[in-house]
Amino acid sequence: MFEILPLTPELLAALGDELGGCDFTDQNQVDFLANAAACDVQAAPGNGKTTLLAAKLALLSRNWTTTRRGVCVISHTNAARTEVEDLIARHPTAARLMAYPHFTGTVTAFINQYLALPYLRGLGWNLRQVDDDAFEAEALRRYPSFWALKNQAKKAGATVERWVARLTLDPAFDAEGSQPDSIAVQRLKGQHGADTACGQALAKLKASMAKSGLYRYADMTALAWRALAETPALAARLRDRFPLVILDEAQDTHGDQLRLLEHIFKHDDAAFQRLGDSNQTLYENDAAAPVYWQPGPGCIPLDTSRRFGGEIAAFASQLTVRQAQTIVGVGARPGQRVMVLFDEATIGGVLGAFAEEAEALWGADSGARDVWAVASRHNRPKKKGAWLPRSLVDYHPDYRSESGARAKANLLCRQLQKAALHHAAGRQPAEVAEMLAAAMAGLARAHDIKAADDRPVTTQNIWAALGHRDPATPRAVRRLLRDQVLVGTAAWDEAAWLDLLEALLPHFAPHPEAAAQSIADFCAFVAEEKTQAADPERRSTKQVRIGEVTLRLGSIHSVKGKSVDGILVVESEVWKGVAGKDQCIDLSTVLPRAFGVAPQPLEGVALTAATNVFVGVTRPRELLALAVRKSHAGAFLAEAQAQGWKLVDLVDRDPQPGAGG
Repeated sequence: MFEILPLTPELLAALGDELGGCDFTDQNQVDFLANAAACDVQAAPGNGKTTLLAAKLALLSRNWTTTRRGVCVISHTNAARTEVEDLIARHPTAARLMAYPHFTGTVTAFINQYLALPYLRGLGWNLRQVDDDAFEAEALRRYPSFWALKNQAKKAGATVERWVARLTLDPAFDAEGSQPDSIAVQRLKGQHGADTACGQALAKLKASMAKSGLYRYADMTALAWRALAETPALAARLRDRFPLVILDEAQDTHGDQLRLLEHIFKHDDAAFQRLGDSNQTLYENDAAAPVYWQPGPGCIPLDTSRRFGGEIAAFASQLTVRQAQTIVGVGARPGQRVMVLFDEATIGGVLGAFAEEAEALWGADSGARDVWAVASRHNRPKKKGAWLPRSLVDYHPDYRSESGARAKANLLCRQLQKAALHHAAGRQPAEVAEMLAAAMAGLARAHDIKAADDRPVTTQNIWAALGHRDPATPRAVRRLLRDQVLVGTAAWDEAAWLDLLEALLPHFAPHPEAAAQSIADFCAFVAEEKTQAADPERRSTKQVRIGEVTLRLGSIHSVKGKSVDGILVVESEVWKGVAGKDQCIDLSTVLPRAFGVAPQPLEGVALTAATNVFVGVTRPRELLALAVRKSHAGAFLAEAQAQGWKLVDLVDRDPQPGAGG
């Protein structure tokens, strides 16, 4: 298959120097670097896993000579992919692994490139956009035109909207015809059967979305399964093409996507190496029988964390509830741990109390520190009842997440806003270009513009279709999008938006008389606050200045993978359903286990809460704080003080230093 050079002390030292002075002498690190077979790696937070992966690619690049077979590196998110690419892009030989015949990308990109999109083209179906939010917004707009769904919505509107938003291809759909009027869909729990009026309407709605070229990400996985079923030799060809497959952040890939990768690569013909931390499984699968990555027998443990010291490591180890692991903290700085106690009357003082602790710890340097306040839930829930700290908004009422315009994700303005954000974040030009093409394809369809041979306009043929009308049009439209959207303000400022439309729409004219209103609706301005272009990575967060400290605010998801100087995890709601057993307040549920006063196993929503808290508390290098209701902290306060936590009681404002504080 492939060979790995013998790992001599000299070679390990050279790898370390090439990657910025790293040390790869730990035996578990060496075991992974030298491994040419299938393996699992359970990596503690802050252990340097990504750098170790880059070192393996640098090692492989030294003697990888074939131009037909490559290394396949798959991640769940673009952020994880970018982190790997940034590390190897500057390496003299590893950079070649970013080009053919190798692959580095997300699991979605892999599925699309090698399975789903080739199969879709073979069906003769067109593709305009693959985006869950855009699909949901457009499907919700269309479904009232199907009488069965409209009538059912009068009795159970939220249920019908859930069916419509998650409308996903069934891999066993009938593939006859390039423009089917009805397509089989996967049945959700409680969804009406395919032979009912609602079931038939859902199948017709899915067909109408496919005719428009609009798909969900899950559709691509369904198409990939279909391709493998119809072409049994395809999996073997992929294993031959990629004898080594590395799944990074393996805990984030689950369900059908994980099954798909295992079906292809968990085989003697390939080395399927999976790296992750099962205790950081934030992206959960809501299927009836969820499937998550778990490191197999003989996994390689990376227990050492260079991010934080022993104080935070010991506490975090108590929260390794999915995969027991004793984390060894070797960070250079001692960890300060603070617990802020509050009630309904004092919750507004929690962020200020944390800022005071940060300023006391870092003094004049506190303004330059990367400090966060995060919650499991960061948007305001739409429900009433007894007071509870349900979300980050309860602590800072001015906070607002970016999810406000999700319902309008199918509109032109929202699509261009998303492209502008990706451009500002330095995402790959091909991604941004695809978003712009999808937006222009939608505008062309609204004008009833056709491609050659009267085919529907798609993301792939939009520029050719416009060029067929006028050879100068594609260049003129792309220049408008560059100047007024990507580096201009048209997506964010209504006056600038109207100027853009005045220059853009003549390139698509004329429009059918009956389409005037639908075009106006599609081109409506979407009011959305422009985020800071200087800090696009944190575009989903807000920030607040308290004294000398700037607190960045966001969800626990928004800090996953980051190392920060200090973090405050505030108590909030974890919600997985309407039943009481599917809801909890995270910290008061989890902390008895974390402090060793209630060692019982955590299951269901409590397990989700523990995962969230684990991710949050393993981000900081120096300062870790938790905000908990005083009324629910009595069971573990004595143990917290005994372990060295400092208590800041906002209800009874006297700070109480812990035994080690």
